Amino acid sequence: MKSNIRLLLITLSLCSTRILADFSSANKDLQNNNFAAAAKEFTKLAQRGHSNAQFELAQLYEQGLGVEKNITTAYAWYLIAVDFKHPEAKEKYRSLRRNIPSRKEGKNAYLLLKNKYGNQKHKLLYEPDLKRTQFYPERAKLIKKVEPQYPPSLVALNSAWVSISYNVDESGHVEDARVLASFPKGALDEYALEAVNQWQYKPQVKRNGEPNRVHDLIITFKNKSNKSKNHKQYKKQLAQYTNKLKALAIKGNSYAQARYALMLEQEVIESTNGEHINWYYKAAINGNYDAQLRLVHCFENGEGCQPSRDKAFAWLVRASETQNARAQFQLAITYLNYESIHYDVTKAAALLKLATLHEYFPAMVEYSKLLAFSDESGIRDISSAIKYAELARSLDATNPTLLSVLGAAYSEMGRIQQGDELIRQAYDEAKKRNWPTENYLNLMEGGEAAMMASGASLRLNN
Repeated sequence: MKSNIRLLLITLSLCSTRILADFSSANKDLQNNNFAAAAKEFTKLAQRGHSNAQFELAQLYEQGLGVEKNITTAYAWYLIAVDFKHPEAKEKYRSLRRNIPSRKEGKNAYLLLKNKYGNQKHKLLYEPDLKRTQFYPERAKLIKKVEPQYPPSLVALNSAWVSISYNVDESGHVEDARVLASFPKGALDEYALEAVNQWQYKPQVKRNGEPNRVHDLIITFKNKSNKSKNHKQYKKQLAQYTNKLKALAIKGNSYAQARYALMLEQEVIESTNGEHINWYYKAAINGNYDAQLRLVHCFENGEGCQPSRDKAFAWLVRASETQNARAQFQLAITYLNYESIHYDVTKAAALLKLATLHEYFPAMVEYSKLLAFSDESGIRDISSAIKYAELARSLDATNPTLLSVLGAAYSEMGRIQQGDELIRQAYDEAKKRNWPTENYLNLMEGGEAAMMASGASLRLNN
């Protein structure tokens, strides 16, 4: 059953999967004379504020490579690159100005680009302010910590480190723990993951008393060999690796930029104040969604830069455009927050469906709930709510929210006894998980089904 569900979701998600590129791969396309692909990727990067991509795109328009030749558009992109301080753009712009068919049309083309992608707007929406801040909200309280248990032979043999990213669910359990980076590769991975997966948190509580999820926490474990010779060898190898990584980052490899930023942030290597944010920023502009989500974290929590809800939202939108299910889910939750200026249930539904098709469990739960309890006639769909709730139950069979979705849906379809039984199970499981039970009691006592998702409608988890 579980494998069939997985196959279905993978098949459904193929239609929305696309290959992403960064500046180094776009530049490789350029060198291989694959001009159309290079132009496509340079355009995406240029619009995000990548000055080298802006300059290269201008040259493609000037020469008619991969795009229709257009001196006016080339002129406009050179001017944008000048605004972003590209070192060669000013000379190219001055040279092209003598050949442009109409300076007035060139200026108008530039103004159109400037209004959409100009440096001033980019700074307003995306650029981090590295001024120190005292804004450090506690996102989750750790109440049980287990340290990794390394074999004695490993402790003696290796100096190593590993960085783990993870989320905390509504019950305070760690989920989606994954290795972001490690050196030497794989040395500590399994021991660190085993430890982190046993951690327990006190769930963050929303205004309505419901437990909240916490995303993108990072922990780094380090082990120092008790043999000085081995540790010296490790330091030498780490320095060599770091130099190669930084060289790739400078060339425009987004993966290397994000990895280098992580090593700076986690103090694996020496760092100056704010240096890791600058590298995350470069990687984010370059299309790396992990870096984009780290900036979202920075702007939401003030860790490393000045907090800004507007910039957090802007980068979350960018990250969701990369087909990253975690970003799509987080953006959908923002759209479902009725107190937010971005409140938009239709956009939330579309994003949750995309993330559901990528088998991201939190999105599967939220989407089935939305389908079951929405007041929007174009979104509410009881049969689909049952389908997606059952799909999600293959990953967590007793999830209280999923049980309540099924209970309310079956009751609405006239299968009252089955619905009541499922709602009772949801209540019992919520008590077992130490979740608030008021909404489940309302369903059990015959209150409106919308009570699960609203206080009025979809405000339960927002």
